[in-house]
Amino acid sequence: MIPYHYQGALTSREKKYNSAAYIWFIVIVLSALILFMLSSDKGDGVSIVPTPTSIYPPMPAVEVTAIAAGNASSFVIQDGSLWAWGANWAGQLGDGTATERMKINPIMIMDDVMAVSAGRAHTMAIKTDGSLWAWGENEFGQLGDGTSTDRLEPVRVMDDVVSVSAGEDHTMVIRADGSLWAWGWNGAGQLGDGTSTDRLEPVRIMDEVVYASAGTLHTVAIRIDGSLWTWGWVSVEDERDTIFTSWLYPVKIMEDVTAVSARSGHTMAIKADGSLWSWGWNLSSQLGDGTNVSYRTSPKKIMEDVAIVSAGHWHTMAIKSDGSLWSWGGNWDGQLGNGSTTRWRESISDPVKIMENVADVSAGVAHTMAIKTDGSLWIWGNVVLPD
Repeated sequence: MIPYHYQGALTSREKKYNSAAYIWFIVIVLSALILFMLSSDKGDGVSIVPTPTSIYPPMPAVEVTAIAAGNASSFVIQDGSLWAWGANWAGQLGDGTATERMKINPIMIMDDVMAVSAGRAHTMAIKTDGSLWAWGENEFGQLGDGTSTDRLEPVRVMDDVVSVSAGEDHTMVIRADGSLWAWGWNGAGQLGDGTSTDRLEPVRIMDEVVYASAGTLHTVAIRIDGSLWTWGWVSVEDERDTIFTSWLYPVKIMEDVTAVSARSGHTMAIKADGSLWSWGWNLSSQLGDGTNVSYRTSPKKIMEDVAIVSAGHWHTMAIKSDGSLWSWGGNWDGQLGNGSTTRWRESISDPVKIMENVADVSAGVAHTMAIKTDGSLWIWGNVVLPD
């Protein structure tokens, strides 16, 4: 499959999926808002932690090397061991049950893990031998095991994998040869295979890819030359109007990109000069551009000297080159970490400095996780702290 360049005019094939893509996005937005409403009224011990709080990792004497914040689940890697806690209604924790484990009391899932990515209700992990494992909800084939059967425990999917990104209900994988593979939900063309057909097994999309990030209805990928490509649900300017449509194939949108993160409906990209750019949906000011405009159809520069970025569903987190952590966007559950406890009406449209000496960060829906340079684990937002 040969990707094409967007030339500014929508083809009949692209327009065909316009209304369907918009409807799907509205469904996702409403579903997420309902999730927030339900989580805010829970009486099961879930609480709002509005500032970064250090918690003891599963192995206190061992540094945390990787984290992943899912919609309502959390994952930590220490010394190759993968630990999990949180929501588990579809088996997304991988402990062999569907028992909710909301309190931060991590359980060990598997050993020899080097990377983990958490979607809405499914989880993907890469072991040190390059094998890819999946578990959780599988309604759309997002696990890639050739079935639509939910899995309560990890199942092996493929080998020679170097990177994985679990989207809302689809998955993107890069193999050792640089090839990009996709499977799962494809209602808006987010797999990039030229169709809107869900895939139960991996489908090859493009080559020479170094990084990919799966959002809800769209996907972005960086190729070896630094070019950034996107596909799935997008908003574009066409004949002086803003059009919501689906790109079924990868489309090149910018150059010199070193990192990218996509989530619910927005995208954040870091260029080679350290500048951070954002575009897409901005209902909760998650773009960080100082406004509350509904959306941006093209990249806008946000800040300089950025090393790492993580796009949550309604908020965004970024680490600058000096190790300082910054946040902006929706803060209904304290997920920005700025100390505020004002809920449901608060959004921060400009980046706010949260803490220093941060090595990594992962933004979920209503909570955020971070690793400091000393290997300590921090968490805030809608969480259940240990006794």
